[in-house]
Order: sequence, then structure tokens, then C-alpha cells
Amino acid sequence: MNLKRVIKWIGYIIGIIVVLYILILGVLIYFLASGDFKNSLIYLSDLQESGLYYGNENRKIADNVVAVHEVDNKLYYITLDGIGIFDENVSLLDAWNKNLNKYNTFIPRIDSKETQFNVSLDQLYPNISSLDESDRDIWHEIFYDSEKRYTGPNAGYTIKLPFYVSYRKEDLIKHNDIVDLSTGTIIGEYGSEHILRNNAYYNFEFGKLTKIDFYQKAIYSYYSDNLDIGRFSKNNAGDERYESYARNELNKVRTKDIEVLTNLLNQRFIVFNSFNEFSDFDKITFEALTIDAIKNRKALQLGPLENQTLRQYLSR
Repeated sequence: MNLKRVIKWIGYIIGIIVVLYILILGVLIYFLASGDFKNSLIYLSDLQESGLYYGNENRKIADNVVAVHEVDNKLYYITLDGIGIFDENVSLLDAWNKNLNKYNTFIPRIDSKETQFNVSLDQLYPNISSLDESDRDIWHEIFYDSEKRYTGPNAGYTIKLPFYVSYRKEDLIKHNDIVDLSTGTIIGEYGSEHILRNNAYYNFEFGKLTKIDFYQKAIYSYYSDNLDIGRFSKNNAGDERYESYARNELNKVRTKDIEVLTNLLNQRFIVFNSFNEFSDFDKITFEALTIDAIKNRKALQLGPLENQTLRQYLSR
């Protein structure tokens, strides 16, 4: 009788083990079959300083992540502090023991307090030479390949080093950041329209125009509530409360830019008080970007720009 009970309990235990095995296997298959990366235990969280994690927040791969490019089964990630390579083929034992260091290679950026214009990849990350040639080639393609061979939902791209556009963040308003990789600083938001011309980068945001001049090694910005998105809304009812809010928000952006960029650029951050301070070429370029930004949104109309140029409108 006792033997029958023992056999019965053994059967129960084996049954429980089989069920648990099936459940665990099902969970693993679910995680490994979905997500942004081939190993879906890996995820990028905007809520934790853009941290890259394996499984949970106790297994951090990197923080302050700017972009992640997946090549085969490796993650080539860029942070404010440097670049890294993470091998996704983590064993279950190492994952359980939170032993991720041997899968992770990190190369710190240069130690610079000021923006280093026109810097090379080797100058930006001096220890990159310690990597295998194949990894160095992939990094070169990530930063310089105009065809954007390595893309994905969390990828970014180079404007011109050291300036880089981050992945699209899932904030209250989705946006990309413009990052100075030489100092590890977010210097502004990636505008709705932009272009690289004549060794300068032009960035249009509603309310703000920015020119990054690689020849002069300077950044020029112009702020105007006349460029606020509400000025071009088809449903604009002249809401004074909204206009006051928009002005306050723009002032916050301007103040933050002055605080951050003045030090980074060693007095080469210049705030224009008038649109006319830009060159004629700059004005033409910004006008084209402004019109494109408006026309590309169904809720907007040219409004004040229907019968006058941007220069005339901003000179009122």
C-alpha cells in the first residue's frame, strides 16, 4: 500500500515537472520570438535613462543609450559615454547569475569638455583599435555608410561626427535627439525637416532654427514664437492661453540651450535676435525647410506664408 502511494506521488511530481517545463519553454519561445532584437529578452527602456537590459532591470547592459544597431547576433550600441558590443548568445546559467560582463565589450569616448568638430572615429573612440578588424569595419559602416546598411527600430545615424541622431524615443511626444558624441551631451531635438549643405547642417523645429557650421565650428540658433506650430494650424483660434504656454516653453528651450551650448562651444554658440542675421543662402534654405515642414502635416496650412516670404513674415 505504501509502495502504491509512493508511486502515485512520484507520478504527481513527474507531472508537475513536465507542466513546469512546458510553461518555461513556452515563455522562452514567446520572448525569443518577439521584440526589437533577435534575443527578445533584451529590451531598451526610455524610463530608465534609456537603459539597455537583459531580462530585467537587474541585468543592465548599458545606460544612456543613443542607438542600437543589430548585426547578426551582436548588438553594436552607442551611448553618451562610448560605444559597445554585446553578444546576444548568453547562456541560461550566466543569465541566471547575472554574469553578462564577458558578453559585453565597451570602448569609452574621448574625455572632452568641449565639442570636437570634424573628429574622426579613431579620435572619437581611441581604444577602438583594440577591437577585431571585422568589428572595426562594422563600426565604420554604422557611422559612415550612407546606405544605412545596419538599420532597425532603435538605430540612429550620423549627421557628421561628432554629431549623431539618436533612435526615436517613446516620450510624451516621440522625438529623436541630436547628440554631441565627443562630450556625451544631448544638444537638442532632431527637427521635422533638416538638410546638410555647404558643410553646414540646417535643422528646423517649430519655434527654432539651428545651423551647425562645420567650417566655422559654431552653432547658430534663432528662436521665434512666430514659428510655433500653432501659427500654422488649420484650427488655430488664437487661444491666448496656448500662445502664452508656447512662449514659455520656447523660452525654456532657449535658456537651456544657452546654459549647455555656451560651455560646450567655448563662446561659439551664437543666438541670433533677428532672422536677417542669417546669410541669404541660410534664409533660402530655412524657408524651404519651413514650407516642407508645414506641407507635410495635414493639420497645418501655410497661413501667414501664403503671400509673403519667411524673411518678410519674421521681419514684422
